[in-house]
Amino acid sequence: MQVMTSRFGTLEINPSDLLHFPQGIPAFEHLKEFFFYPIPENPAFTWLQAAADPEVAFLLVDPFLFFPGYAVDLPARLQEELAIKDPADALVYAVVTIPDGDIRRATANLVGPIIINPTVRLGMQLILEGTKYTTRHQLFKESFSDDESIPSSGGNEG
Repeated sequence: MQVMTSRFGTLEINPSDLLHFPQGIPAFEHLKEFFFYPIPENPAFTWLQAAADPEVAFLLVDPFLFFPGYAVDLPARLQEELAIKDPADALVYAVVTIPDGDIRRATANLVGPIIINPTVRLGMQLILEGTKYTTRHQLFKESFSDDESIPSSGGNEG
């Protein structure tokens, strides 16, 4: 199937690659189908693109690479809704905000992780309550000069 996107042009997507968000994502409840659009140069990041709206895409990051002490307890309700048999099998992502397009000031929302069951391709944004985390954790502690690249890493621990 062909999907129009404002960032990446027209993409050919296999329908089996779609992720279904039964409740949508907060503020985007009307959008139920998304897909990953990876960033090969930096596998720590990926885009979560809405299939039905070319303008809606979220930059995601594997939070465990930047915040090793980050922990998310998956409530039984979420595990049931996403058919997660073992929480270790779930993928956990944080939504990234890049103020004024300056990657050096990028922040991650650790209060609202995106949880994906890759086996059945179901997803949901979990809103953590009573947590020490915030919606704006600085990704890069040090500033980078214009000629330095942002470090890349791979993997996603759940």
